[in-house]
Amino acid sequence: MCMTSTRYAYPYLATGNIRLLHILSVTPSICMRIEVAPLDDADPAANSPDNTPAYTALSYRWWGKYPFARVIVEPEGRYIDIGESLAVCFAHLDALVGTKVWIDALCINQADDEEKSRQVARMGAVYSRAVRVLLWLGPAADGSDAAMEGMARYGRAALEAGLLGLDKKAIAAWPEVGNDPDPARVRTRDALLALMTRACEAEAHGDRAAERFPRVAFATLTQRDYFNRVWMKQEVTLARNADFVCGYKSCDVEAFHAAVLFYGMLVFWETTEWRAGRHTRIPGPFSVSELMDAEGGPHTLIKKTIANPAVGAFCAGRRAYQRGGVRSTLFELLHTSYVRSGGLGLQAADPRDKIYGLLGMASDADELGFATDYTKTADEAYEHVARYLMVSGNLAVLKWCRSRGWCRSLQPQTWVPNFNARIPYTWSDETGVPLFEATGSRTQPTGPLPSGSRPVSIRLQGVRLDAVTGIGTELAYIDRELYEASDQAAARKMFDEIEEFFGQQPSAYTEAERKDALWRVPICDRESHPTSGYFRRATAEYSEPQFVALRTQPLDGAMIGETYSYQMTMLKHTDGARPIRSERGYVGLGPGETARGDVIVFLYGATAPFVLRPTGEVDEYHLVGEAYIYGVMDGEAMDQGLDEAMFELW
Repeated sequence: MCMTSTRYAYPYLATGNIRLLHILSVTPSICMRIEVAPLDDADPAANSPDNTPAYTALSYRWWGKYPFARVIVEPEGRYIDIGESLAVCFAHLDALVGTKVWIDALCINQADDEEKSRQVARMGAVYSRAVRVLLWLGPAADGSDAAMEGMARYGRAALEAGLLGLDKKAIAAWPEVGNDPDPARVRTRDALLALMTRACEAEAHGDRAAERFPRVAFATLTQRDYFNRVWMKQEVTLARNADFVCGYKSCDVEAFHAAVLFYGMLVFWETTEWRAGRHTRIPGPFSVSELMDAEGGPHTLIKKTIANPAVGAFCAGRRAYQRGGVRSTLFELLHTSYVRSGGLGLQAADPRDKIYGLLGMASDADELGFATDYTKTADEAYEHVARYLMVSGNLAVLKWCRSRGWCRSLQPQTWVPNFNARIPYTWSDETGVPLFEATGSRTQPTGPLPSGSRPVSIRLQGVRLDAVTGIGTELAYIDRELYEASDQAAARKMFDEIEEFFGQQPSAYTEAERKDALWRVPICDRESHPTSGYFRRATAEYSEPQFVALRTQPLDGAMIGETYSYQMTMLKHTDGARPIRSERGYVGLGPGETARGDVIVFLYGATAPFVLRPTGEVDEYHLVGEAYIYGVMDGEAMDQGLDEAMFELW
C-alpha cells in the first residue's frame, strides 16, 4: 500500500451522530474506514429501539510522543496522526480487525472545539451503548502478566464465592455475619476465608508460590497512570461489559473488581489474625528479616504492597451504577475523585476536564446549568460548580479550599476549590459523611445565594465565634509512621503548645473539659479503630492511652505499634494544621496559614467552623480553611446568642 502525504479532513458531524472505525488491518500498517452512525442516548437497559450498530469502545491513557504513527483512512488513502500510546495499543489488539470500534482520538475531530464540546458531552452515552469496552492498561511490564493472571484466578474464585453479592454493611463487619445469619452469607464467608487461608499459607511455603496472590505485582499494576485519570473513571463506570487488558493478558471487569476487594479484605483479615496471636507469621509477602534489613526501613517494602485507592473507587462506583442504577451526585463524585482519593486525586491534561470528565456520571448533571464547553476557562468552570454545590446545600465544598496555597495558577477566589491542585483530606469528614454538626439544623436561606459586591464573591449567612489571638507550630505532612525520634518530638511540641493554650486565661472550658481536650484536639476528635476501616469519633478507652504513651514513653518498636492509630490520625489527616487559641479562650486546630487577627465563624449549613481573614472592607473576608474547635463541634455555639451576620467571601 502506498503511503500518502495527504491529511484526512474531517467532514462536519451532525448532532446525534458519532463516527465509528471499521478496522481493516493493524499490521504492517493501521488501516480503517470511518463511518457515521446514529447514537441512541437512551439507557441500553431500557431495551428501547436502537439504531446504533454494535461496536467496541476503547478506553486508554494518552501518553508518549505525538505524532508517533499514522492511520490510513480508506478508500481515500489519507492519513491521521496518532500518539505513541494508541499505536502501541493497536499493536496488541489485532483481534479488532474486522470489527467496528470507537476511539476518541480518531472519532472526534480534536482540532474543532465546537465538535469536541458536543462529542465529549456524549461520551457517557458512547461508553454505555458499547457492546464491550476494552480498558487498555498498556504494555506488559513490572510483573503485569503475573498480576493479571493472579487477579483473574483469585477474582474469579471470589466471584464464585459470592463476594460481590455482599453489601457495604456485610463487608464492613467482615468476617462477622450477624446474630441472624443468612445461610448464603455464611457460605460466602466460609468460602472466602478458605481462599484467604490458602493465599496466606502460600506465602510461608516456597513450594506453593504459584498459589500466592501476586501482591507486589498487583499493587504495582494499580499504580499505572490509567487509574489516576478522570476520564477513565467515567469509562469504567458506564461500561456494560468490559475487560481490562494489559499486554496480551486480560481480566474481565467483574473478576478484576472482586480481586481488588478480596485483596483489601485479605490484608485486613491477616493483620487482625496476627495481632490476635492466631497467626505467627507477620502479614504480607515479606519475612521479618527482609523488613528489618530493607534499605530505608520496613515501610519501603510495605509500601510496595499497597494498592492505589483510586482503583477501589473505580470499581465500587461501577458496581453501584451497573447493578442498582445508582448514580452519584456531582458533589459525591468530586469528593471521591479529588478529596478522598488522596495525593493529587484523579488527573486530566486539561484542567477543565476535572469537571467535564465527571458530568456524564452525575445524577444531577442536568440541574448544574452548564454543559461541556471548551470555550470556557477552568476558572469559570470551577466557580460555576462551587456556586452550584453551595446552592444545593453542600457547603462542605468550602473544606476543600485549603488547596489554594498549593497552586495559584487558577482562580483568585479563596472560596472556590482548585481542582487542579492537591486537595488535602478534610479533617471533619469520613468518606464524605460529616462527623460533626457544628451549625446544628441551621441552613442558608433558600433560593440562589446572593452575590457579593464583586463578581467573584459570594455572601453566606452565619455567626462569628471569636478572633484568633494565639497560634502554634504547623504540623507538616509526614508520609510515614512515627519511626524517628524527630517525628515524636514534633508531635510532643504540638501537645505542649495545646496544653499551654488551655492553661491561659480567660478560658472557655472547665478543668475536666481541658483534661479531655488535651488528647482530642491533636486528632480532631477522631480515631481509626482496628475493627473498622473507617474513622469514627474518638473514644477515651482507645485513643487517650495512646496519647499518654506518645507523650511520656520512649520510642521503641512496641510503642510504635500500640500508638499506630493515634499517629496516623494525627499525622496523615491533620497535615498542615496548627494549634490556635481565640480571644475568649477557645482552643483547637486551624489551617497552617492561620494568623492572629483571623476570625472563627460558623456558616449555616456547614458541619465545621471556618477561619476567615478580614480584608479590611466591612464584612468582607478571604477563606483560610476549616477548623476544629473543641467544645463547639456539635451545635453548642448555636445556643450562645451570637449575633447573625453576612460574610462576603472572595
